[in-house]
Amino acid sequence: MTLKTRIMCVRRVLRGDTIGYGRAYMAPRDMRVGLLPVGYADGYSREFSNLGRTLIHGRFAPLIGRVCMDQCTVDLTDIPEARVGDEVVLYGRQGSRCLLIDDLARSISSIPNVLVTSLGPRVPRVYVQKAETG
Repeated sequence: MTLKTRIMCVRRVLRGDTIGYGRAYMAPRDMRVGLLPVGYADGYSREFSNLGRTLIHGRFAPLIGRVCMDQCTVDLTDIPEARVGDEVVLYGRQGSRCLLIDDLARSISSIPNVLVTSLGPRVPRVYVQKAETG
């Protein structure tokens, strides 16, 4: 199973700027950040605030700041080619890397079933049937 979204906005922030409700994250350096249109109303746990990570262009990019109701923020500094519209994997596979739902659940003291059943009706579902081999 894969949960993915797209970058909807890219901004520069300066060292010392804060990001997220309650100023939950302070930029340790000048940074590029991306805004993702997914949040806890979609079933992406608020527990991932300042803890989760994503895959963008096959590389890990950390979530920064709080996961809000409808959005979250990701550090794009080390992925300079990241642009608005690029695919972001929240869990699942992208290229040769994978964010296992089991590991993500464990990181917030939960279980995979809770993450999967938390996905709200706003999240489109695309069912893909794998072809049988042999």
